[in-house]
Amino acid sequence: MKKLIGFLLMFALFFGLAACNGGDVDPTEQTQPTGTASITGVTPVTITVGDEFDPLDGVTATDTESGDVTTDISVTGAINLNTAGNYTITYKVTGSDGIEVTVNRTITVLTAEGCPVNQEKVNGICVPIEPTEIVIMHGAPYEVDPFHSSFSGTEQLERQQLQREVEERLNVEIVYRAYPANAAWGPSRVSAIIQSSVAGDHLADIYWSVSDWIQGLVNGDAIVPVDQYLATHGSNIHESYREVGSFRELVYGFGSGKLTVDSGLYYNADLVASLGVENPTQLFLDGQWTWSKFDQWATQVQTALSAQDEDSYALGGILALYAENMIPLNGGSLINRNTGKVAFTQNPALDTYSFLNTLYTKGVFELTPAYDAGSPQWQAGKVAMHPGNYWFINADNRWGNIAFELGFVPYPKNDTFTGEYVSPVSGVAVYHVASGMSAEKEALVFQVWNELQLWQTEEQMELSFELSLISRFDKEEYVEAYLAIYDKVYLELISAIGISPYSENGWRANVNGAIREGTARTVMDQIKPIYEAALEEYLNG
Repeated sequence: MKKLIGFLLMFALFFGLAACNGGDVDPTEQTQPTGTASITGVTPVTITVGDEFDPLDGVTATDTESGDVTTDISVTGAINLNTAGNYTITYKVTGSDGIEVTVNRTITVLTAEGCPVNQEKVNGICVPIEPTEIVIMHGAPYEVDPFHSSFSGTEQLERQQLQREVEERLNVEIVYRAYPANAAWGPSRVSAIIQSSVAGDHLADIYWSVSDWIQGLVNGDAIVPVDQYLATHGSNIHESYREVGSFRELVYGFGSGKLTVDSGLYYNADLVASLGVENPTQLFLDGQWTWSKFDQWATQVQTALSAQDEDSYALGGILALYAENMIPLNGGSLINRNTGKVAFTQNPALDTYSFLNTLYTKGVFELTPAYDAGSPQWQAGKVAMHPGNYWFINADNRWGNIAFELGFVPYPKNDTFTGEYVSPVSGVAVYHVASGMSAEKEALVFQVWNELQLWQTEEQMELSFELSLISRFDKEEYVEAYLAIYDKVYLELISAIGISPYSENGWRANVNGAIREGTARTVMDQIKPIYEAALEEYLNG
């Protein structure tokens, strides 16, 4: 495992250096190694927007052995002759001795008025243009503001350098603000954003939010779609974010990176090992982690635990979480986005409720479960397995201080399910562009957000996630199991259509009792019309 970590860290360092350097040389540095070749005529140039410019005009290369090698010069770097700015191009030529000569050249493009970038002519004098303020509102600015004294993100120096460059080049001032006290979370945050929009005084230009709130923000005319930018500045946005940020076929939410599986089953690896039962992760890696095997494993664990302590259980956590994640592994969903149907009353869902009811009646589930951090019994090491999210592992208010080794295994598939592993995602953190701006300001705001991101290739994203897994898990087998399913996600709408899943008519609130009591079909049929009406409104307005 240590060898793997070392290799991946070196690999990540290579990627990081490549991303930072971008293959360019410091524009102020000119490298002319002692050798047979040399380049001349590359003095700085100042031109005006619209002027023609030939980068090879007046530039020559000679070699002491071969003579004139000007035709061998290669030029790299881009210049936009229609946009004022400071640009750098690089000249390279290889001498007969094999030594490459590299020289950088600065090209300054002035505005049509003859002023440097971000300046305008007033009374015949070029004066600086006041930068445009771009406000990004976030629930925890210290997570995203690289200049925050308590910044908790990664690559802080690189992000600071990038922000400075974006601010100078686009003549903007980027400001991060926390949501006000009246916009703490959920409905209060959505309401505050909408009210500021109605008043014509938006809280921010960019909002950090979650995908489940998109419908409310759109209906309140507080945010705008960004589809018109997706072929240009937004081309880096991964398809998974375009899907989760969509509402009525338009993209309102976006993010960097790509969505990964966040839900899984975590187990007390110390306890499981002491009981002498099979390792769940190994069962998954061997292709045996099915419902029947899950049933057998949980029963064996409960039998062993009951012999030691009658207050210990094989499974903990809320039944709804098991159902939500296992229904897709039986070929179903809660709300089928493709068909536009409420699906939690269909056979794949009903079969899942029935299976979980069978497990519950066997007594393998703890009697006083809790969401998120789990019950005191789970925290104390008296429950073998618990549903959870990836971020729980390091969070102090979840499992960051837990005293036992956490093992990971994906949810089990139905024995007859032949499809790919899939995991539902909802409530995904996304960004939005506020409404009410001019077309020019709106385009600038989206461009600024986009250019502040440290974009990665698919390979780099997978490597970064793997390194994150290695840093959080104690054993390579947990990493291997997670990587097998890490990007197998789909958007689940159960929380996005305007009904709180924990409300009186909410799916999660109702399915918990229905599974325990074996009345899932009846209870789900009762709330189905409520969800159908909400889904119709969500899809069609």
